Amino acid sequence: MASASLPARSNRDDSIKRTKRQTAQDTLVSMGFPRNRAEKAVAATGDRGIQLASDWLLSHVEDPTLDDGTRREYVLYLCPNGKLQDELNKFWEKSLSQCGWNGAHSYFPHITMCPFFTADDKSAGFLSDSFLKLESKLRQAPDHLKLDFFSQMNFVGLFVKDNMYDFLQECVSVFCKELAKGGIKIEPHKKQLHLTLAYQYPPEQHDKLLKFAKEIDLTVDVRWDLRLYSRDPRAGKCEIRKVVKAYTPQVGDELELIDGDYIFLDPKELTKTKDGWYPGVSWLTGVLGMFPGVYTQKTAETWTWALHRSLPLQVRPKSMAITNGIIVEEDYDAIWHDDKDYAKVNKVFIKEKKHRITPEEKREQRKLIICRHGERTDFAMGKGWYDMCFDDDGRYTRTNLNLPKKMLIRFNNLEYINDPPLTEVGKLQAQLTAEMLMENKVLLTAVYTSPSLRCVQTGAEIHQALKLQSKMKIEPGLFEWTGHTSVVPRWISPEDLARQGYAIDTTYIPQVPRDKIEDGESIGNLYARSTETSRQILKLYENKGGNILFVGHSGTLDLCTRIITGQTPRTMTSYREFLPKVPYVAMCAVEEDVITGKWKFIDPPTLPISHGRNIVQNVRDILNG
Repeated sequence: MASASLPARSNRDDSIKRTKRQTAQDTLVSMGFPRNRAEKAVAATGDRGIQLASDWLLSHVEDPTLDDGTRREYVLYLCPNGKLQDELNKFWEKSLSQCGWNGAHSYFPHITMCPFFTADDKSAGFLSDSFLKLESKLRQAPDHLKLDFFSQMNFVGLFVKDNMYDFLQECVSVFCKELAKGGIKIEPHKKQLHLTLAYQYPPEQHDKLLKFAKEIDLTVDVRWDLRLYSRDPRAGKCEIRKVVKAYTPQVGDELELIDGDYIFLDPKELTKTKDGWYPGVSWLTGVLGMFPGVYTQKTAETWTWALHRSLPLQVRPKSMAITNGIIVEEDYDAIWHDDKDYAKVNKVFIKEKKHRITPEEKREQRKLIICRHGERTDFAMGKGWYDMCFDDDGRYTRTNLNLPKKMLIRFNNLEYINDPPLTEVGKLQAQLTAEMLMENKVLLTAVYTSPSLRCVQTGAEIHQALKLQSKMKIEPGLFEWTGHTSVVPRWISPEDLARQGYAIDTTYIPQVPRDKIEDGESIGNLYARSTETSRQILKLYENKGGNILFVGHSGTLDLCTRIITGQTPRTMTSYREFLPKVPYVAMCAVEEDVITGKWKFIDPPTLPISHGRNIVQNVRDILNG
């Protein structure tokens, strides 16, 4: 049958054109940055978004290498996470404190998957896209990765067992083929895959380092992530010094030392100076200058690297296939029968275990996203902010542009002292976070917030921007540590919040009612309360799946994920040290494996926000610390 011909168009409009989504480089160019600088910034920040790249450009305005064509160096690392990472970090610290620096301390624990290779800055997006094509391949790991101790004089390490060696090599081969399409070549990896524990150390330290290595428990839980990193080529040739004390230049040739910065130092300079001052280059600004060595300390060069993308290595379910809605599980018992001139394997039996896939098994994967609230008024304005804004009759007057334009009506305005609102900047932080969720097409099934006003307001900004149909749910179980606050505030009730325009589900029955939250609770009870809250809420979505958002406090990111991901609760000291490291509107995310039922950390769906005291840190590294 002949195909019908298309009718002629009478309303053609050549002004309508389909456009591709702008790359980060294109957006920066449209903002007025030269293309070569835009490409350099995107590559230097790991192709992680416009905000990071623009911040990098603004901080590197005096970098003399800003316009040179130096190519960054890239590498694939397989990195351990979880309890094995903790074991290895303990070994790193012990070996450093008792034996001094060796070559392994220049990096974090890892398995090198390929040699370093170079690429033009304009290829950053292509590299990320090529790497992400490995996701399906990494889900097919034939077995758990196992490691064996190996040592010889001047080397202690862990070698990958043969059961995974071939598979990992195949993964690298797939990546190499993808890069070859863009003209990027990677040399074959010629070394046995291994995780180096120590090397380049004096011979007399070998026995002690080997003893420490044997104390590592290789049987603990671990999740392996394949990661694409890049580095400034100077990092591989320099000693990296971490700034431990800030310094303001006194004369023109001196380098400003900034908290959080790292300095590139040519090792040759260490033998040239006699006064303890060295020429170095700032990682944060690219500026060259003289700096006092005593204000810095030697550290791992990997702190200066850019993480581009990360994907988890997942073991394929044993002999499982899905055919026409039926799960078929095969069980093989392979027995070798040796004859004179051959060996053969006999399949003893195949057992088919059939059952119909239920709606629960077809459901969407569950993800839990946790967000800290935005900037709070008392932290921004000081503890005396209430007296500055409220008169004796409780009337509010706005005395600073960053203060809320208006206050909500509550039973007693004095409660604002213990339950402060967001600042205007805090609301903007929440709005920017919501915009990134929309840009990344993150769909939320439900939003739960701590009853603290700052959390409710943060959740409300996100809820409103995403135009969610389901209303927010107030959950006291997400409230912060009462051992830290010393008081449980009288929060604004869900009904009063709803009357004042907030989209609150007033019919929701909390998992942990307010009267069940004890004053001055122990750190153990805090983790138990938070974990139970998470599990009970997640249980509500066993059949539905989807993305659930918790809006809470700095501790919530750890409290609601630590135990369900298989980690042990922090001690009180560790928890107190953790809290200041979490910036406003920081996010973390965990995802359920629908086959094993286990939860694991994944990359959060938003970028961090850096300004003033809100310091950018890798939240996943903080949580795993």
